[in-house]
Amino acid sequence: MNTKSRFNAIEITIHGFLYSFDDPLYQNLEKTVNEHFKKIGKDITIKASFGDGKTSSPKPEDIAEAQENFIPKKKNKYSGADLYIIDTVNTGRFAKHFEDLNERMSEEVLSYYREGTATKTCIMNDRLVGLPYHIDYAVMIANQSLLDKYNKPYPKTWEELIETENYIYNQEIKVNKRLHRYIGHFDEIENGAISFLEFIHSYRDDPNDGFPSYTSENAIKALEEMKRVKQMASNDDDFKGSDNEVFPRMTCTDFIFLRQFYLPLEIYDFIRASPEIPLLEWCGSAEITPAVLKAYPIPGKKPGISASGIGGNSISMSRYISEEKKKAATEILNFIFSYEEQKYNSANYGTKTAIHALYKEPEVCKKIDCEFFSSMQGIVRPSSEAIDYKKYKDKIYELVFNYIYERNNKSAKEVLIELDNIRKIHYIEYLSVAGILILGFTFLTAVLIFSSYIYVSIKRFRNQFVFLPFNYWCIIILGIFIMSCYCLTGIQKLNNYNCLIRPILLSIGFSMIYIPILLKMISIFPSKNNLSKYVKDHFGFVFMIFIIIDIGMNIAWYLLDPLLVSNVIVEGGRNFQTCTSSGKIGNIIQYALYIIKIIIIIVMCVLVFAEWNLAAFRSDIRSVAITLYTNLLIIGMFIIIGKINIDNLYLHFGIKAGLVLILCLSTLIIIIGSKTYQISFKKNEAYPDITSFKNSTTGMNSSRFYSELNSTTQMSSNKINLFNYHYQTGNGVMKPNPTLFSATINSSYNEFSNIDLLYFNIINIHKYKLLININ
Repeated sequence: MNTKSRFNAIEITIHGFLYSFDDPLYQNLEKTVNEHFKKIGKDITIKASFGDGKTSSPKPEDIAEAQENFIPKKKNKYSGADLYIIDTVNTGRFAKHFEDLNERMSEEVLSYYREGTATKTCIMNDRLVGLPYHIDYAVMIANQSLLDKYNKPYPKTWEELIETENYIYNQEIKVNKRLHRYIGHFDEIENGAISFLEFIHSYRDDPNDGFPSYTSENAIKALEEMKRVKQMASNDDDFKGSDNEVFPRMTCTDFIFLRQFYLPLEIYDFIRASPEIPLLEWCGSAEITPAVLKAYPIPGKKPGISASGIGGNSISMSRYISEEKKKAATEILNFIFSYEEQKYNSANYGTKTAIHALYKEPEVCKKIDCEFFSSMQGIVRPSSEAIDYKKYKDKIYELVFNYIYERNNKSAKEVLIELDNIRKIHYIEYLSVAGILILGFTFLTAVLIFSSYIYVSIKRFRNQFVFLPFNYWCIIILGIFIMSCYCLTGIQKLNNYNCLIRPILLSIGFSMIYIPILLKMISIFPSKNNLSKYVKDHFGFVFMIFIIIDIGMNIAWYLLDPLLVSNVIVEGGRNFQTCTSSGKIGNIIQYALYIIKIIIIIVMCVLVFAEWNLAAFRSDIRSVAITLYTNLLIIGMFIIIGKINIDNLYLHFGIKAGLVLILCLSTLIIIIGSKTYQISFKKNEAYPDITSFKNSTTGMNSSRFYSELNSTTQMSSNKINLFNYHYQTGNGVMKPNPTLFSATINSSYNEFSNIDLLYFNIINIHKYKLLININ
């Protein structure tokens, strides 16, 4: 390798926990990958590091905690690994830290994994956050020697298992006092939850049906059958046997049926030959003749229905590494998960693969029982829903154990309803009370918005809308509509797109409502200045600057720390989803947007005070004032509610949606509704007339006006303060309001401010001279 190649070489690190480091699949991973890329002439290498049961606790929750500490949660100064080997049960817990492989990996490679259940263990909120590297299946181990001895076939249903187990046990216990009954593996560590889920899944009506709803009749019957199996085919100790009990039983073969994750049965021949195994203690004899064991699918409700918990490891890519490393890591993943490499692993190491097509390859079927494993009716543990699996697992054991062992009087239905609330992610449905209210008020807002547009667009009514040009009234109305659409993002199941558009709807909508009003108020400020002049002459340009700032901040938010769907787990209540950023940058941008909006409102409040008595726009200024004070309170409440941990689904989003609707409706009613009311019901009342302002300023441009006014403004500036501005009235004239169907009224407006302010300065100069004469 030349110097340039070495300089450009990329090393990708991979880290994970292995229950047994003796597995050649992982022992040879680093060597296999490096040899492949060396062979094809690419300077990409991989460096593997693993923890195992000899150096740390093998308990799944302890593994998860160790990985939680190992995976950095930020992009800056990232010090973690590039790729991670994750137990499938923990994939959901770390999903937000991993790349979506749908956007990275080759479509050809991904197509191999479309079929089957195993890949579903890596799909979180429609994102493929990993791919299964090897798969474990839960199976039923039968003592084939006893089945043959008593001429009994393997039971295909739970009822047949009860009958077969009872018959064989009652006969065999006479000659083998150490015989154990059905070992259900319903322990409190991990297998208890999986065993329960398998029972529920085994009560489907058809092999192609999905997992039964917890509140369905099939699920209720499954839990009742699980209790019956424990009572009639097992006992208290055997049914809840943990790995510590299962391992000796498999070694001694002193059972009839036993449920466990599949291991090649020849492994136990090596175990029995090991001098470290206490056979005398476990089996009652230092020398045993083991029975013939055979793996079968777990029974079901009826023949052809089965269930198998899926375990194993997946490989994921960190989303915090550089783009260069992501490209290199993607090439490694494309190789690792390629058809040929997976075929090699299965044919040489006996690895169960997620590529179903490989179970038809002769080389693979020589190593593993292809027909058996390809027919597995797998079930994905609820980690795929990204819930807190440890709490869920512990709650399963508590509720189901107490029901099966009769520690309480709850029915199967009551237990399953309580479990459903823990497992299920609830959302606001269209036909729920909250959904109907949100949709109803949003629709009402939309109707009022449309009605307002009609009033504003009719020329004969525009005498009430002289504060702003017609286009900007339309922008305000559109802004109110955009903000109200925020309420629709919380109906039905939440997704990342909903999270993306929420801040955009609020920030852009707010700017479209208030920036035109802010700019108008700046342009009519009683004391002329360069800012007022610039805003007046470049009104549209300044407006677009504010919109561009909003868009830019939202784009930065999306690129640096986007809002993503996260789950809120409510103990004893209903789980739901919300939108959160994974780091601090998102929060910083969010509060920057809040601060900008609040500053805008505060500046407008100051301008409202200064322009309070301008006769020409008195009603507009006062309507704006009411809206500002109302909405400042609403925005403050919105920010506070966002920081409070509300664990009720409907209140969590309903309160925020309600505040947004109140803001939209109050703005619409106060600023525009008051004018439509004036048009419709108070036709004879006076309204501001600024025709004289336009006529008297013919031929005077803003540059000339400012140059002529400069000296008088300077002379009076030291005497005039905010309170002086507050009491100025300008020279607006009030005219009788024309009837609704009068002839065309003056539609040329919004040009009064020059003469109004000239008049204002002349008055103050006159006051100044009077003071001098008096003194």
